Amino acid sequence: MRGLTILVEFQDVQTTVTQADLHDLLNGENYARNGNFCSAREYFRIVSSGKLDYTNDVVGPFRLSQNRNSYLTHLLVKEALDLAVAAGTDLNRYDSRGEGVLDALNILYAGQTQYDGELWPHNFNIDLRYGNISTNLYLLTSAGRSVSDLSIGTFCHENGHLLCRFPDMYDYGAVNREGDGVKSAGIGSYCLMGSGNHLNFGRTPSPVCAYLRDLVGWCDNEISLNSATEVEAVHGDYRSVLKFKTAVPNEYFIAENRSKLGLDQYLSSSGLALYHCDIMGSNEFQQGTGQRHYQCALLQADGHTDLEHNVNQGDGDDLFAGVNGVAVSHATTPSSRLWNGSDSGLVLSSVAMPGARLKFRVGEVAPEPSIRAENTTTVMIPDNNPAGVSSTISIGESGMVKQFTLSLDITHTYIGDLIVELTGPGGQKAILHNRTGAGTDNLVTSYDSMLLAALATFVGLSVQGDWVLKVQDVAGQDVGKLNRWMLDVVVEGGAQIVRGEAAPKLFIPDNTSAGVSSSITLNQPGSVSQMKVSIDITHTYIGDLRIEFVSPVGRRIILHSQLGGSQDNLVVTYDSMAPLSPLSGLAGQPIQGTWTLRVTDVARADTGTLNTWSLEIMPMG
Repeated sequence: MRGLTILVEFQDVQTTVTQADLHDLLNGENYARNGNFCSAREYFRIVSSGKLDYTNDVVGPFRLSQNRNSYLTHLLVKEALDLAVAAGTDLNRYDSRGEGVLDALNILYAGQTQYDGELWPHNFNIDLRYGNISTNLYLLTSAGRSVSDLSIGTFCHENGHLLCRFPDMYDYGAVNREGDGVKSAGIGSYCLMGSGNHLNFGRTPSPVCAYLRDLVGWCDNEISLNSATEVEAVHGDYRSVLKFKTAVPNEYFIAENRSKLGLDQYLSSSGLALYHCDIMGSNEFQQGTGQRHYQCALLQADGHTDLEHNVNQGDGDDLFAGVNGVAVSHATTPSSRLWNGSDSGLVLSSVAMPGARLKFRVGEVAPEPSIRAENTTTVMIPDNNPAGVSSTISIGESGMVKQFTLSLDITHTYIGDLIVELTGPGGQKAILHNRTGAGTDNLVTSYDSMLLAALATFVGLSVQGDWVLKVQDVAGQDVGKLNRWMLDVVVEGGAQIVRGEAAPKLFIPDNTSAGVSSSITLNQPGSVSQMKVSIDITHTYIGDLRIEFVSPVGRRIILHSQLGGSQDNLVVTYDSMAPLSPLSGLAGQPIQGTWTLRVTDVARADTGTLNTWSLEIMPMG
């Protein structure tokens, strides 16, 4: 491909940048002037693995007829192209496919970049005709005041639009585009077509991300993560794409080595990038829901979703590196769930430290530790006696219950007489069987905590201690015995869920920034993995309320910000596992210390009370 680049000056603003300077910036071999990583031509040859060889003829400088300010409201493209054609430029040289359309038209103006009016750096279309050649898309940006201003970043970004029809990989926040007026960072600095063109002041732009390279056909080598077990991601292997396909059309995941090397050396993070892709998505949608999500979302390893919340363009904790266990699965934050919330099946683990060759594992990891214990002592069940009979299983191992199954073998001639109850080491109780089954003989069955809601009360609690099974026969005539029962418990870590609650019953002052605060102090050590915050507020207009939550080390997040309009009362539980939950930003924070909830009423008339609130924290590891 050959592009036409036109250098123009204004009547009142000139530049010392020459035609030769621009030729070297755009076409040079081994170009490194002014700290640039390479020339624009070399950049596209690198990221396309040689499939795009893009050179530019540079003409000018031509002097425009007006001062610079005149072109804030008057597009200079036609005047610049008129001057180039009048000087003898043959536009047929820039129609590589013989379609009568210019491949690429770049106009660079003298002086600093003007982020105003028609001089704002942009890419757009214009319909002009010169003989048998028409224009289509063009780039307009600045050439700078001198050679020291020259960089390839913006030029490469805009030519990504011109040559490849790449979309911008960020969120405009413009209601007239998709009806979503919230601006977000999209893929941030992790792609040329996001904000990556600005890295190192535009001199070392980020590569085109694997999602776009794959779509445009630059990746000859597709490595399937659906069948792989151990994978080695090679940095700078831009012809390869590591892809996990799902059962949903157009939705898939891509992994990529983005260690701080080569074109990635100025990234804020270093390691393995994982993109959640859906070509039917929209970069305007930062919500992360089934219907409103990005085309290509970077799963940020810290779970903070800073890009979606427009907090930054990327930070040091975004990429996966040095992860010994599971890095991503359906149960992690961030998760590999599909946009509709179902399990995609993708599991990544054992991610190596950043480097030119970064290894990781794909697929289910080794089974988690489990405990099996049983009581085989036969005990007669007294007939028509509420006292019943109890049997105990003592577990000495430590750990937190993740999942368990209880197997039961009872001989009885009328199981509709029976009530079976389980009590855990901490005193929590669950009814397993409550006089169902009528005249059926014998109760030989299993109960799974994943299927029986009553058993979910034990998940996240300590497995260590006495588990007691109580069996009652509450009707006369039929008799039986408890033959045996058994527990199969999957455990993780050594800590149990940490809970705290407060019932301040505080009046919330009306229309004042002072608000009210309530605190819960936790003494358990460790760091937050997942958490829930439950709030009960009585108020006659919850759209007046702003609720701030502060960790023991001072990290602040907003749970509620004047939403809900005139609805009465705010009784809600915030879960860090919910999509784009603000609580996900507290992962890794220390548990021990004082957690504070602050409630402010920022409008007049309606009033209310902070009744109760509580915390539930699952520790890491």
